[in-house]
Amino acid sequence: MRPPAPVMESLSVPSARRRSARETRSNTWEECWRRSSRRWERFAPSLSAATGWRIWNPGRYGEPWHSLFRSTYPLLPRPILIFGLNPGPYGMAQTGIPFTDIKRLRQKLPDLAARIRRRYGECEIPGLAPSSLRPFLTRSFESSSVRFYRFLDLGWECAEEGWKHVAVANACPLLFVEPASRSNRTPADLRRAASRGIRNDLRARELCQACTRLRCLAAHEAEQALDPRGVILLGKDVQRALAESFEGKLGRNAVVHWEHPARAVPERWARGLLEELRGRAWK
Repeated sequence: MRPPAPVMESLSVPSARRRSARETRSNTWEECWRRSSRRWERFAPSLSAATGWRIWNPGRYGEPWHSLFRSTYPLLPRPILIFGLNPGPYGMAQTGIPFTDIKRLRQKLPDLAARIRRRYGECEIPGLAPSSLRPFLTRSFESSSVRFYRFLDLGWECAEEGWKHVAVANACPLLFVEPASRSNRTPADLRRAASRGIRNDLRARELCQACTRLRCLAAHEAEQALDPRGVILLGKDVQRALAESFEGKLGRNAVVHWEHPARAVPERWARGLLEELRGRAWK
């Protein structure tokens, strides 16, 4: 027996409102992501000229898979927002998704992997990595991805559920590789490389300041788009760049300083971070 019209209306309106709010949040987050990637695209030539680094922008070329990722696991209201350094060569550089290598995508995100296969073909290493990047790739997995997905599995029973509660924003969406050493570089390495490359400490400092401003702008746009319950800053360089402004705006209890996962002990890193979040009543 169908319920009377007024009851049906009362049931459907909240659902429509929730769907509309979710779509608005998703669209705002998507535009924020794209806007940041475009800004960094314009800044990349200056960084490359000063440092001699090869630079790629997974925030832009990885957008097709990242867009599917966002729509497959839409964020719930007030997620936890995490900031790392910049994309890794075996993670986001190959999938367009932060802290996610091909192995984790295939094993831990089966719904997304199925959608990618239907639209783009099999998810095989090196994924979306441009041909110019592939000579610099020597491994088959991203160390940070191992730790991060352990965190999602422990916290929400599976990564697919965890990604509805957790967002990762790239304050810097560029991947840096130093050709001579074939080493992955990060914003933390910029000052030394720029000083050596342009032999002018003042210009190197100005370049670093411009980089920090872009990181802060991207980070705060992400915070405004998502209205998170709290922010996690991974690694000392990220903390130096973002902590003061976030703590001033959100309060110290809403900002967690945590070790970057790249070289951490996986189980200890994941469990320790979850305990920290529970202690702050974020989870």
